[in-house]
Amino acid sequence: MKMVLSVVVALAVLGGVLYFVAPYLKTAEPAMVEEGTEEAGVEIKTERIQESDAAYVIDVRYPQFGIASIDAQIKEVVSNAVTEFKSLPTNPAGSATPQNSFDGSYDSVYIGPDVVSVKLILSQYTGGAHPLTLVSGLNYDRETGRQLLQSDAFAMLGMSVEQVSAAATSELKAELGDAMFEEGANANPENFSSFVISENEVTFIFQQYQVAAYAAGVHEVSFPRK
Repeated sequence: MKMVLSVVVALAVLGGVLYFVAPYLKTAEPAMVEEGTEEAGVEIKTERIQESDAAYVIDVRYPQFGIASIDAQIKEVVSNAVTEFKSLPTNPAGSATPQNSFDGSYDSVYIGPDVVSVKLILSQYTGGAHPLTLVSGLNYDRETGRQLLQSDAFAMLGMSVEQVSAAATSELKAELGDAMFEEGANANPENFSSFVISENEVTFIFQQYQVAAYAAGVHEVSFPRK
């Protein structure tokens, strides 16, 4: 399967799609936030990129919060991902998959006094057994617009990367058993680069293939904020 590796890496660094959510592990389905939803005095609007031609079809929805510095960063993430996808080579004539597809949605929106957080879900299919889906957490300081990184997440928990790794590995191991890829949750900070924030929790996102085979889905482990 062809993969937009640069987009996957960029989204993982920035924040960061089927998935499992916790505390510590439970299943959930992505759900779009309704247009015009208001939270913490902010009206959430959904922007849409919809394009198609003989080579591809694109349908991506992403949020805008009316906070200029944050909206610009989210728009840039999505625009870059779409541009990378459109640069993929076209499928050969007679292919069982004549059009590549790229879809996007979002959920888990949190707007607090200090943080704006959203889960961006991007999925591409270019032929083969299944699509490739990436769940990317995008988190920002509400006042300054600064993007929050792993170090900020660990500080919210009052935990080191080693402590987070140990707890996440324990929970994932209990769920996955010997099928777990333990290197995907070891103390390498890159393993915790995608996360979302809520009022009471920080949730780390483990992508497809990161801690288990594709069939196991994307996994998430949540920790209480201090």
